[in-house]
Amino acid sequence: MKRQKKDKDNFVRSLLKGLAATGFSFVIVWVYAQIALNVSSLNPISEVIENFSITDKYYQMMPERESRSMTIVDLSSLYDRGDIALVLEEIEACRPAVVVMDCVFKGLKDSVGDNAIRQVAERYDNIVFSYELADEGTDGTGYRRSVHSFFTGEIPVHEGVANMQRDNIYSGIKRNLRLGWTTPDGMQLSMVGEAVNLYAGEDVVTAMDEDVNINFSPTRFPIIDPAEVSQFHDLIEGRIVFFGAMTDQKDMHYTPLGKLAGVELLAYSAQTLLEHSQVIRPGRLLHALISIVLVLLTNILQLLYLDWAENNESPIIHHVMGSAYVLGVATFLWIAVVMWITFLLFNIYHLNIPIGWSLAAMAFLPTSRSFLAACEDYYTLWKRKQMKP
Repeated sequence: MKRQKKDKDNFVRSLLKGLAATGFSFVIVWVYAQIALNVSSLNPISEVIENFSITDKYYQMMPERESRSMTIVDLSSLYDRGDIALVLEEIEACRPAVVVMDCVFKGLKDSVGDNAIRQVAERYDNIVFSYELADEGTDGTGYRRSVHSFFTGEIPVHEGVANMQRDNIYSGIKRNLRLGWTTPDGMQLSMVGEAVNLYAGEDVVTAMDEDVNINFSPTRFPIIDPAEVSQFHDLIEGRIVFFGAMTDQKDMHYTPLGKLAGVELLAYSAQTLLEHSQVIRPGRLLHALISIVLVLLTNILQLLYLDWAENNESPIIHHVMGSAYVLGVATFLWIAVVMWITFLLFNIYHLNIPIGWSLAAMAFLPTSRSFLAACEDYYTLWKRKQMKP
């Protein structure tokens, strides 16, 4: 019984030490992160910390595929509404499922071009036109005003909000897209949501004030020059065709795949919704629990390895394999295994398990154990001094 009680006490003591080492490792990482985020001379490092996601590396490891449901027609070289209408007619002649017009025709310009655009909008019911929300309120009611194409009050057309989130539009990494927007008239569906619903023939997406976590699995969307639309009938028929600018620097966004045009961002968002491949991110509590378990498990494995090396009779294993250098190599291999498992989970189930904090804390485990051991020795020494008469 005494032996069992002693073993139990040792187990509890070891577990508490492991939890303490794990917790202190996170404290060290947090301190370094705060220094990087708050010291102005370390701004480049803080940018990396704020925008880092392990999924960015995962996307780079994935092979590129070709989209079979979406095509982009580049609007960059077209400025005249008459020319745009002509290209829309040529696209429609190829029988697309849906055409997404990533351009708002604000006000009247020239009678010929305006009339041509109006006729196209009236003739075809598979075009989703974009509109913009303006004058955002601060009272929680959302945007107060909307800017539509000039003909929408006369002709019933499909429309969707083209706005993107104001935070990190031109800086940071774009990883999500808003599905719906709050206005005094209620929730308004995004242009991507409207296009996906029209393509599916049912309400796959409803107006909701939340974001879709875009799946950026590398995809090559066919890009067609407007002058060559009629030559690529097979890349348009039955597809969602995004008609937008590919080279407009004002509509460029930084993403996990690098710099992408806004129309490409829309295509990735639509693909995510249609394939139900939205990236799943755990909540904060689950994220914290996963991080603690990973670092605690790493600490246990390190201690088991050190105990095996210390008690081994072979001088090579005892002195060489038990060295800090070899322990570091073994930890690196273990981290590689963890990263590979998380990559498989992401690739197969689109599950994004953030392990950046965990990896950093794993690196500080030996330092954490050493510091806590020093504190324990100091406490033992202090206690002995207090017991002396």
